[in-house]
Amino acid sequence: MKKLFLISLLLIFVFTGFAMEAEAQETTIEVWFGREEFVPADEFETFHEENPDIQVEFDVIPLEESHTDFMRNHAVGEAPDIVQIFHEFIATLVAEGTVMDISEHIEAWEEEYPEDFAEIYDIAWDLTSYNDGIYGVNIHSGPFYMGYRKDWLDEAGLDEPETFSELLDQLRILQEEVLDEGADEYAYAQPGGAHHPPFWMMSKFMSMGGEFTESGLPIIDSEAGIELIEFYMALSEEGLQDPEADVWASGDMRGSFMGGRAAFFPEAINIFAYTQEELEYNEEWEVMVQPHREGAEEDFVVNTFGWPYMVSSNTEHPEEVMEVLRYLFDPEIVMDVAKRYQPANRADVMETDEYQEAHPYFEILEDAHAEQEPYPTHVRSVQRDDILNEMKYEAQQAEVSAEELAEQYQEKLDELDQ
Repeated sequence: MKKLFLISLLLIFVFTGFAMEAEAQETTIEVWFGREEFVPADEFETFHEENPDIQVEFDVIPLEESHTDFMRNHAVGEAPDIVQIFHEFIATLVAEGTVMDISEHIEAWEEEYPEDFAEIYDIAWDLTSYNDGIYGVNIHSGPFYMGYRKDWLDEAGLDEPETFSELLDQLRILQEEVLDEGADEYAYAQPGGAHHPPFWMMSKFMSMGGEFTESGLPIIDSEAGIELIEFYMALSEEGLQDPEADVWASGDMRGSFMGGRAAFFPEAINIFAYTQEELEYNEEWEVMVQPHREGAEEDFVVNTFGWPYMVSSNTEHPEEVMEVLRYLFDPEIVMDVAKRYQPANRADVMETDEYQEAHPYFEILEDAHAEQEPYPTHVRSVQRDDILNEMKYEAQQAEVSAEELAEQYQEKLDELDQ
């Protein structure tokens, strides 16, 4: 009996030791997603089956809060290994030393998986690059294009505008000849308030060929900047937008277009997915790449804004982190997210029949999508946003000339680098 007891006790120690060893060998990677919609549909079930030694734990921290929460947690050693942010905060995170340069891991990715790597658009790395380093992976990003009421343009005998000058002319014709102000119908819808970063406005600036300083400040006292301000002035002065559009949020703009009360709106593919549920695509509405500035077609760029996954400088497991990032960028995983939410930066996803059946308008945008250029980041992006939103509001009040506004707000922007 005593011998049997000793054998049983020994077996307990052996199996307990195995369990402790297995537990000790398991690596936990923590991920913060910026939206619930970015979470893989299988919630890492397949990843765990393929990588039993890596356990992924995740949470959803809204993009509006993630960069500040991340820096606060990083300061006390409690940051996640991977955090998803608005890309405009990259410069701040790099300056604070909170994110890791993963350039060598990206090079290893290309060497070990060349066929997979070749399918990835350059914007995946360009957007997360700063000061010669790569600090994350931009799996999903969204250029702003433009949706318009095809039926209303047809009624007025108009073709798609090629320049912003042509766009303004068409807005005037539509407002005068087709739309009914009594029914709250207006030619253009845009989020004129200060609820969000000025992404929609800056997308126009980039389409107009606007340039930035090396630090990432827009050069507003330029031909592109002045035309941008004049565009917003015209929308308000000439009654081409809703009288309350100067305080609108994005939801107001989207509701206006989808509700049949606006002829044009600047938006991204994820919103077009909802638009096709409200309006009949190719009959009532259509999409286009934003126009260029007259005489500056060669300066046009396809703007983009992203939600990259950044790697914490505190992570102790960079190899495992890269495995997680590769999984999130797997074609099957990103296909699911791309179809129901945000487009993916992979050719073998975006160019498939499966994706284009879900987003039939992408055929028009495909070439532009592969040529995205990021809106520059800046170490004081929050203050930059505030200044630009203030300028946008002032432009819609049209109390001074565009040149005066450009000069006034360029001075405010330049102070951010002093």
